[in-house]
Amino acid sequence: MLKILKVLLPLLLGGFLILISYNQFTPAQLEEIKSYLRDADYSWILLGLFFAMLSHLSRAWRWNYMLAALGKKPTFLNNIIAIGSGYAMNLIIPRSGEVTRAVIVNRTDDIPVDQGLGTIIAERVLDFIILLAITTTALLTASTEILDFFKTGLDSAFAKANPIKIAMYTGVFLIIAVLGIFLLKKMNLIQKVRNFLLGIKDGFTTIWTMKQKWLYLAHTLFIWGMYLAMFYVCIFAIPDTDSMPLSAVLSAFVAGSFAVAFTNGGFGAYPYLISQVLLLFGYGAVVGTAFGWIVWLSQTALVLVFGLICFLLFSLRK
Repeated sequence: MLKILKVLLPLLLGGFLILISYNQFTPAQLEEIKSYLRDADYSWILLGLFFAMLSHLSRAWRWNYMLAALGKKPTFLNNIIAIGSGYAMNLIIPRSGEVTRAVIVNRTDDIPVDQGLGTIIAERVLDFIILLAITTTALLTASTEILDFFKTGLDSAFAKANPIKIAMYTGVFLIIAVLGIFLLKKMNLIQKVRNFLLGIKDGFTTIWTMKQKWLYLAHTLFIWGMYLAMFYVCIFAIPDTDSMPLSAVLSAFVAGSFAVAFTNGGFGAYPYLISQVLLLFGYGAVVGTAFGWIVWLSQTALVLVFGLICFLLFSLRK
């Protein structure tokens, strides 16, 4: 049941976000979104996909620096096959791509699955740190828009506040918090989480003990630079977004990154979150939604084609 829920819940969340997103549009606005999709300048999208492909190749090359510390060194093509297949699997089951990568190099190069997973977790930790740095930069550059949004929301909430309801909600929240802590202790989950974090720490320290750590870090910066470049060039595909400020670009990029991380490749959540972020910067829901769908559809198409090619190559090599 848990495995089924891991697949269904992200899909249901994506479907729900699509539903509430498009219920807000009139038929005329839906036609406007279609016209944006139809009339976009896809030469910029193709350039973005080229940058994305460079990031995938760099990730495949980077992986061998850590695998070399284990005394293993798969071929560059095997790494590409594993990474492309993993990306495709993430569209079906969120976060399953890491296991797929480890299993494929186990089949092709006899690398133990647990060791392969250890290197992948370590690189995910470093990637998450880079994403947090970009998130912090986005918050700092967009501080005015974000503060105005929360100020407006809080003013509206306090204006409609009911003291009795606030007390009831506070009491319910405290009861849930106490029960949650009790259950965590009862199920020994706190210790499991602590051990998991210690394992991540051990994996992360291997980055600093490997012989070619500076090349590994250089590839990491290149990968995220390509991610940003891929997203940035897409703003020129639509005339209404081609003058988007850097603060809006970074904020939308962060929203899209978290959407991809927690759903099936960002299904439903990616265009919705990007449109909501762009609202803060004065972009209408129509153009924001159209931009989000253009970027998401192009990235998903690349992942599907790249993944299918990698699955085919894997079947031919084995």
